[in-house]
This record gives sequence, C-alpha cells and structure tokens, in this order.
Amino acid sequence: MKLLLSVTLALVCVAHSVLADTPANCTYEDIRGVWTLSESDRSAEKTEKCEGTIRAVHQVKVELQYPNVAVDEFGNKGTWTIIYNQGFEVVVNNRRYFAFSDYKQEGSRVTSICHETKPGWSHDVLGHNWACFTGHKQTNGSMIVKTYTVDEREASLKTRVFRQSADAIAKINSMQNLWTAKHYPEFEGKTYAEMELLAGGPKSKIIGRPQPAPVTDEDRYLASQLPDEFDWRNVSGVNYVSPVRNQGGCGSCFAFASVHMIESRLRRLTNNTEQVVLSPQDIVSCSEYSQGCDGGFPYLTAGKYAQDFGLTLEANYPYEGRTTKCTPKKQGNRYYTALYNYIGGFYGGTNEERMLVSLVNNGPFAIGFMVHGDFQSYHSGIYRHTHVTHDETAAQLARFNPFVETNHAVTVVGYGKDQSSGLKYWTVKNSWGASWGEHGYFRILRGTNECGMESIALEAIPIPN
Repeated sequence: MKLLLSVTLALVCVAHSVLADTPANCTYEDIRGVWTLSESDRSAEKTEKCEGTIRAVHQVKVELQYPNVAVDEFGNKGTWTIIYNQGFEVVVNNRRYFAFSDYKQEGSRVTSICHETKPGWSHDVLGHNWACFTGHKQTNGSMIVKTYTVDEREASLKTRVFRQSADAIAKINSMQNLWTAKHYPEFEGKTYAEMELLAGGPKSKIIGRPQPAPVTDEDRYLASQLPDEFDWRNVSGVNYVSPVRNQGGCGSCFAFASVHMIESRLRRLTNNTEQVVLSPQDIVSCSEYSQGCDGGFPYLTAGKYAQDFGLTLEANYPYEGRTTKCTPKKQGNRYYTALYNYIGGFYGGTNEERMLVSLVNNGPFAIGFMVHGDFQSYHSGIYRHTHVTHDETAAQLARFNPFVETNHAVTVVGYGKDQSSGLKYWTVKNSWGASWGEHGYFRILRGTNECGMESIALEAIPIPN
C-alpha cells in the first residue's frame, strides 16, 4: 500500500542541521502505545534530508511497551526509549527508527502534538538502507496535544549582567562546610544569557527529568562487588582520562561531555595506545541531531551522531566556540560507536548502582544535571546545592523559567567517600577549563540524586581505529 506523507527526499551534505532540541514536550506515557511508522523507499544514503512530501512505500506497526520493549506486528521484539522530552527511538527487526515529536509554534505559543512525529530517519542496524518516515500513534480518536506559552519576561531578564556577590560567596562558605565557593573573574561582565550558554544553552534544558530507577537485588549485588572508591585518572597509577578543556561562550557542553567520554573509553579499550583528542566543533557545526551553540544532548551526539556519522579529530576540525557552516579543515578517519544507550537500557532506567557498575566496567560516561547559581562559584569539596543566589535576577529566572530540571552535560570519571564526613560523592569532569573547580573537576553528593545526577546517564561503546 502506498501513502502520501509530509516528507521530502533530497540529498544534501552532512552540514544540514535540524531543530533539536525542539520546543516539543512529550512524556513517556504520551509515547508509550501502538504506533504506525510509514517509510519511504529504503534506498537512500545517510545524507538524507527529510521534509515536505513523499510517497511512502512501507508501513511498520509497532507497540511500545513498558518499560522499553518494542514488538512489531510480526511478533519481533526489540527495544525503544524516549529521548528526553523530544521524541523517541525504536530498534526492532534489525532496523532503527528515530524522530522528534511534532509541534507547532506561533509566536510565544507552543503546541506539542505528541501522537505524531516530525519526519524522521530510519536505517538498518548496520547503518545502511536509509529512509524517511513519520509516526502516528493509535489514540482511539483522542489526540495528545499540549500547549504552553514561552514567558517573555525571561528573555528580558537574560540581557542583564551577571554579578558575583561577595556576600553570597561568604554566605555559602559560612552556612556549610562540604564545599567552598570563590569568585571567578572570567565570569564578570557576562550576561545571564551568556551564563546560560556556559551551563549548556537554551536547547539543553529538559522538562520533567525522570527519577532514578528502582534498585533491584541484582543492582545491589553487582554494586557491592565494586571497590569503595575508583577514579579513571588513577587506575594502578595509570591515567585513562583526556585533558580538561574549555567550551567558552558556546552552549556546547553536550559535545564536550560526549567526546570526553569517547576519548577516555578509547584509552581504556586500547590500554592508552589511542590517546586521541576528538572535535566538539564537528558536532556543533555538522550534527544532524543538535542545535549548535544553543545546545543538545549526549544521547544524540555520543550515541546516535557518533554511530551514524562518526567523530573526527580535533586537528581535523579545531574548536571555534561558535556555530558555523560544516567546513572541516581536513578529512580523516572517523571514530564510531558500536552501541549506545541510557544506563539501565532506557530513559528512566538509570540509578546510582547501575552507574557505578558501568563506570568501573566500561569507563567514564556522560550525564545531565542541573546547574544552579551557586554551582558557578564552586571551588572545592563535595557540592550540594545551597539555594543561595548571587542576586535577585537569578532568583527571578529560577521562578520564571519552566525548563529548570536539567541543563548541563558533564562526564563522570570516578566515585569515592569522604573520610571525615562519611558522605559519598561522584568525581566529575567539567568543560569550563582547568582553572575552575578542582583543576577542572568537581565532586558532588552521591546517592541522593543531587541536582539530577542519578537520573539521566548515557554510555556509548566506541570502536578503536
């Protein structure tokens, strides 16, 4: 059966960029259910651009079941996951489908259409036989539509200049002794919009992040077999972690967290014989699945982009810290990922124990968490949010901004327990340069989902060259 759909087939270069993150806001329950995926002919290349109108020649009916089981009409079982609040990915019958949820935006009014998708991409699990598709969920006549209005007051607040308050820093240091705050001269004079880019950019924010998954007996047992502390910077005297870098004034934390994970995992897999430095700029400028300096997500970069298109070396595409046309300095071998998934197998499957097991067995991983105003002043110690703000503008942004759950991506490299306080912590690599925090790293409370640290973790398995 042939159907007319709103998709166009056109061959374009990889420099094309789609709207991701999108303003859509769809939940797990919005997506779970029976979907019909309607595809174009499966003869395209990975440079496919999907928009407009095509004549679809394939239909696949698939039920997305709890928690992450996908079953097609022929009884083939696979997996699926929502991707933040943006869309979903399905792998079934040796074929992979990815699309963003549909939406309409008129001025400040955004309507999420969660029972439909924007045109998405499909291909077999080997990365061949690409096609475009759209998805339609069986809803028994009831559409899943949600509307919200973007608050224009937030935009005006972001033009104000960020000030580091000496009183706020003193208050942080006097009210608790877990961590210390300090003044960073490099932050002076930046606007709140620029500070938001430092935290990940407006397109890295997630509405309603999941809670950590319930801990099973198997989770507890596997975690109990691990050492009390572990750090990939010092495994029997050997460092497997690549150097700290600085994202500058670009909301590219998602790209840095992604390449930092892949770099370290390549070192682990090759016993440090492949100590590569990969290019975040390639992701910022060329990724089909992110929004440049406005932000993005590791699942769609270290995961999907790295598997579909590969990552290039920093020397081939030096970091510029701005969104540019996709123009690499030179070509070269690319590094691909064999597998990628949220730790736990799906969005909502992550917890502390599963993160510990993944870290020790597989290497550093990328994670999303919430940057609060006091975190920007972190100097040393075990961070826990104090609710101290530098000025009233920060407080107003926190009240007005609906996207406050998760906004920054970083790379977890270790864990431990403080001997004096007995508190557990994660050791995390940031992308704000080596002069920030503990030589570019920070420690944060572990086991309490502090700032969402134990809710959204992504791991990928790279393929050495």
